[in-house]
Amino acid sequence: MDNLVLASAARELGSVCAGAPLEDLRQESATRFRLRFAREASGVSLVVSVRAEIPWLGRPSRRWEGPRWSPDPFVGLAARALTGRPLLEVAKRPADRMVTLRFAGDAALAVELAPHGGNLVLLENDRIIGSLRRSRASAERLAPGGVYAPRPGGRGLDPFSLPPEEIDALVAARRLEGEPDLEILRRGFAGIGTAAASLVLEEAALHGASIGTVLKRRLAEVVAGEARPCVEAPGPPWEAVARGDFDARFRLLPWDPPSRADAGERIDAGGALATAGLYYECVDAAEQLRARIGSLVGILRSEAGRAEAGERRASEDARSFARGDDLGRLGEALLAGLAQAERAGDRVTVPDPYDPDGARVTIPAAPGVPLTRVADDLFKKQRRARRGAAAAAERARALRARWEALAGLIARHGDARGEAEAEAIEAALRASGVPVGLARSPRAARAQAATARPAIAGVRVLTSRDGFTILVGQSGRDNDRLTFKIAAPDDVWLHASGVPGAHVVIRAAERGEGPPPSTLQEAAALAAWFSDARGSATVDVQWTKRKNVRRARGAPPGTVLVKRFEVLRVRPRPIDPREGVP
Repeated sequence: MDNLVLASAARELGSVCAGAPLEDLRQESATRFRLRFAREASGVSLVVSVRAEIPWLGRPSRRWEGPRWSPDPFVGLAARALTGRPLLEVAKRPADRMVTLRFAGDAALAVELAPHGGNLVLLENDRIIGSLRRSRASAERLAPGGVYAPRPGGRGLDPFSLPPEEIDALVAARRLEGEPDLEILRRGFAGIGTAAASLVLEEAALHGASIGTVLKRRLAEVVAGEARPCVEAPGPPWEAVARGDFDARFRLLPWDPPSRADAGERIDAGGALATAGLYYECVDAAEQLRARIGSLVGILRSEAGRAEAGERRASEDARSFARGDDLGRLGEALLAGLAQAERAGDRVTVPDPYDPDGARVTIPAAPGVPLTRVADDLFKKQRRARRGAAAAAERARALRARWEALAGLIARHGDARGEAEAEAIEAALRASGVPVGLARSPRAARAQAATARPAIAGVRVLTSRDGFTILVGQSGRDNDRLTFKIAAPDDVWLHASGVPGAHVVIRAAERGEGPPPSTLQEAAALAAWFSDARGSATVDVQWTKRKNVRRARGAPPGTVLVKRFEVLRVRPRPIDPREGVP
């Protein structure tokens, strides 16, 4: 967060909330926290973000719509220590990116907002009670019980304590070394960011004043509370976020500078806290939108790759099944040459009716099996091969059509930017069977949370429509652990036949009854979906009781031997978060 904007925001917070008790402290995301003070009829909310790239504080400009977050233990500790205590003072040293909220009873909350150093530290009598983050580098500084020492500031001289003449002299000396004025201000003086440095240089050039004179005047205005931060923008910020156009043209300025013809609109949201909150929430939202679109396009590309690989495998299957006609020719040769057949062990030789020279062909035939039955078996295999070839060809056509459709979506949306395009990608993915962006209603989410089962590391925990728990492994080691450490001997175990995939377990032992056919179908569909056969039209899935499954010695984790099993043929189906298991 810009240090000079932070100075104005801290001064405003101390003025607005002095004497107001802290009403609530909650965690809204991994890096976002909300403090609510009982000052006005509706209260005063303060958001603190400790996101590594851009930590900031300000008043929220929109209602938080993120998911409910399980709070860090530090949040509970700080809430118990600070809730109900009046805010006495908001302290900030001019050149440091941190503020200290001091409460009655010698309690305090230090808010550190340096880039890649965002943190919250709970203090009592200036001694550390706890901290949100405690890295190896800061372990000694933030050790509980120790006297709190602020995070070391950045390099550079303190411009707040220097006279204008000395600042000008330092700038002149650095110029002689070939350093640009902007870098001299940014790197040579602590607490001066890019926005403040560029504004000082523009104003000095506009009025013909020295850099030191302009800088000291502006710093005095910040310290006195006379500077009002604003957002320089080519248009409304939130509309730009929705279009995907929020970029470097939007700048948070520590004060409203002299007007320029190309400056665009200047937005004051109603004070330093509100203006900072507006800008940084837009920054966060724009980055989240870019990440969301990147993830969706990545899913599109991944699904297209799956479809292409599946089509290639299906085409290979169709070609391999085409060799089944050779079996039919062998059966015909066997029937035509029964009188000249010569058996030797598990082989029989007969004349080849398709060879004009009458060459003999050798056909496998188990000893003691009549040759007519051997011929019938060959014809049966031929018919199965023909059916397999037709099914594989149909599967290849379907996967080719899916790949073409997904490739078309990539061509249309590969450069997507705005929220509308993100929604269009999500809708297209859902239409193609990929369950993305399916948020539950808050009521359904609360109902699920009330009945949710404990999470199991490396295992997806699902519930069938009949109420049975279904567990799905996520890797080879997770499969091994699920099957041999978590599943009970009488639980039902499933796996896609003949291909790598997830182990799936239906918790039947815990209910003392076998799962109904509908649950078995649902679990089999999941086993097919979480396997390398996901792109197939139908998949054979083995199922048995877990006690019939053994580890394969010397094989990688997750490789098993199944003593006896039955087979279900199902269509691979993903999980629909709105309904649970498909």
